[in-house]
Amino acid sequence: MKHSGEPWTMSGMKDLNAPHEAPVRDFLQNLTTAPREHARFMNMLSMLEHMGSRKIMLSQMDKVLTEDILKHLAEEARHAYFFKRQAERVAGHALDGYNEENTMSRVPALMYFGRMDAGIAKIVGPDNAYPWVSLIIELRACWLYAIYQEVLEGSNLHISLKSLLAEEDMHLAEMFEMCGADEQRIQTLCRLETGLFEKLWTNLCATFSLPQAA
Repeated sequence: MKHSGEPWTMSGMKDLNAPHEAPVRDFLQNLTTAPREHARFMNMLSMLEHMGSRKIMLSQMDKVLTEDILKHLAEEARHAYFFKRQAERVAGHALDGYNEENTMSRVPALMYFGRMDAGIAKIVGPDNAYPWVSLIIELRACWLYAIYQEVLEGSNLHISLKSLLAEEDMHLAEMFEMCGADEQRIQTLCRLETGLFEKLWTNLCATFSLPQAA
């Protein structure tokens, strides 16, 4: 998957997360063979996308809502719908809301997003948080969804993230343009997010254990 090059190079995201690529890929490959847990994982992604759209709405309520911001909000909401729909298709039944039963690592995922949002706002200031939070989230989304797409292509599930990935990559380029080329700040925020992502992923792995080698 081709990404907008400049934010990837400047952030150091790929190098920072290189040790996580193989474990994340293994986790996702095993997850796609377990329909119930796979559905719960996708419902968690739906919840995170919903939180992203809600964050945009709340943070921009008292500001001038441009066409670009409304488009970003609508697309994040559509991504939440996409993952909810695919989760229900895999589960074979409705997954109403986001509760402990139907959402993998629900509380750790909420904590991941909340702590990242608060941590970034503390560094850049609450009035400047929207583009910076979005930029770092888009870096993570593009990183994770690109691996997930490759895993899905190798499975017998007819699920594609290609159009979603294209939109996330476009959002990444837009947020990078809004934030400006501040290499030190981008790398600081990426390290903050990566530390929080590691904690979330540790919980996911504890929730869904990989098969042990014989």
